[in-house]
Amino acid sequence: MKKIVSKITGAVGNRIMNLADAVIDRKICGRSLVKYVPSIYRDNEKGIGGTGSQSTHYSILKRIFSHVTLCPEDVFLDIGCGKGRVLASLIREKSPCQIFGIEHNGDVGAMAADWAERYENVHVIVGDAFDLDYDPYTVLFLARPFLPKTFAAFLEQLEGTLKHPVTLIYWCDQESGHLLKNRPGWNRLFREKLAWIHGLRIAWWPQYYSIWTYDPE
Repeated sequence: MKKIVSKITGAVGNRIMNLADAVIDRKICGRSLVKYVPSIYRDNEKGIGGTGSQSTHYSILKRIFSHVTLCPEDVFLDIGCGKGRVLASLIREKSPCQIFGIEHNGDVGAMAADWAERYENVHVIVGDAFDLDYDPYTVLFLARPFLPKTFAAFLEQLEGTLKHPVTLIYWCDQESGHLLKNRPGWNRLFREKLAWIHGLRIAWWPQYYSIWTYDPE
């Protein structure tokens, strides 16, 4: 019975927040970013590939970024930015830095790049995250874009690229966040469980996010 109630309240909460999110999307992006788009490559059994494009609610992003200060000197990157909800959220909060997103799904990335053109400090790269040089960026955001084995490979490549400290924000970290624990150079600053926002259940099950720093030295 408890599971059924959780599913119902989660569905209702998401429906209400999606309606509110779509209004904000249209104001910032000129279109709704609510619709889920499946991954173009995902193998759950092997734990490889990427997840689909599911836009995080603005209210959740506001909560997450309340623990992070972005300065004009920062260069922010959303890895697996999808349709660009995180980028839109930073625009809404008037973040002063350069804002980037990278998305490997060409159709979804093109959608984000199209609306982002109206903002001088927002840039969308349509391409493979494994082909990117991460050294220009100072703050990285991931909303579980990779399945566990792909995330592990990503971390190895990231560590091999970076020459300076970075901050990493990991939303929905419960599946792969353990791969950062006790890893040389990584330090967890904060972690929080979210089940409710503004009196609405955000998902069927609680979700976690964590904030890390990485120092290649």
